[in-house]
Amino acid sequence: MLRAPAIPSRAFAAVALLVALVGCGRSSPPLVAPPPPEVVVTRPVVAEVTDTIEFTGNATAVETVDLKPRVGGFVTAVHFADGQDVSVGDPLFDIDDRTYRIARDQAEAEIEREQAELAELESERVRNEALLPRGAVTQEQVGIITAKRDMAAATLKKDKAMLAQAELDLGFCRVTAPIAGRIGARTVNVGDLVGSGAAPTTLATIVSVDPVYVTFFADERSLLVARERAIRDRREERRGEGAAGAGDKDPTWRNIRDLAIPVDVALVTDEGFPRRGMLAFVDIAVRASTGTVRCRAILDNPDRLIAPGMFCRVRLPSGDPAEALLVPDRAIGIEQGRRTVAVVGADDRVTIREITPGKLDGQLRVVTKGLAAGDRVVVSGLQRVRDGAVVRPVEAQAPPARE
Repeated sequence: MLRAPAIPSRAFAAVALLVALVGCGRSSPPLVAPPPPEVVVTRPVVAEVTDTIEFTGNATAVETVDLKPRVGGFVTAVHFADGQDVSVGDPLFDIDDRTYRIARDQAEAEIEREQAELAELESERVRNEALLPRGAVTQEQVGIITAKRDMAAATLKKDKAMLAQAELDLGFCRVTAPIAGRIGARTVNVGDLVGSGAAPTTLATIVSVDPVYVTFFADERSLLVARERAIRDRREERRGEGAAGAGDKDPTWRNIRDLAIPVDVALVTDEGFPRRGMLAFVDIAVRASTGTVRCRAILDNPDRLIAPGMFCRVRLPSGDPAEALLVPDRAIGIEQGRRTVAVVGADDRVTIREITPGKLDGQLRVVTKGLAAGDRVVVSGLQRVRDGAVVRPVEAQAPPARE
């Protein structure tokens, strides 16, 4: 068996040294620094902002009607679907009217009889009065006939009232919508017996949907501030219109609605306060235990999204308009319990700056301390920046719109 010639250890070491020398002679590729991350920046919006205070409340219907029958009987027809919109006069329920038709016909027949009897008595009275000068009848007989005629006339008047009542009862057999709005679920079906009188059956409930009320409890100080501000604004308007002596006394008002105090309302799904109404009612007394007073705002509900009982956030003005800086709310971060924003300097270097945020105004947040009007604030790409890092800023096309 042939064996391969053995390689001397010295030769092997020389070959390894040669390979290593050849490898060390190659130059490594140069390291290329990554480009600065791109971020979107915007400058703070300078605008007048009014201080406000927020409360919680609930929506209520301006009008609510429980439908109850004026007459009793069996339900023969239902003319609506649960939850649909109705207009004034729309038919809703029919009650069996056969009994009431019979009562109406009987009243008509009784009136015809009374009219015939009255006509006969009147004819007899006229005839007897003609015989009175000849002594054929006495004055007493004429008086008796006249009294009978008057009694028949009174009975006829009573029967006409009974006919009117019978016609009303017949008309009440059809239940119609007294207001426009949305009707709830019916409580009776065709064939059910409904009652009237002292304990009438509730057939359904109708609520108005546009406009709506929002009821909330405001503290007395906030209410006083809002009212004084509204009076001052009206005084300034009158002064601007040149009314004589308008600036020397408060404008007269009899109802809180006359002051047109704006009230902003938001539902649980709304961002900011996109709905605006007006303060329409303030209760006559303050609750001593809480120092609050019941208030009610009225606002339009064209999309009919607000339903009675819904939770609402309410905002009242509590100060005069003042110039403020606003930035998009999404640009504000939290770092160790501090509110911060990333500001890009003239050298495109990022500085994490602590700020003092204020109230939310639409999609913008008021910043009361920590920013200047010319600062460039990062609004997109915050996850790619850190304090001291160099970035490539891109100006935002337009700042977010205010409410």
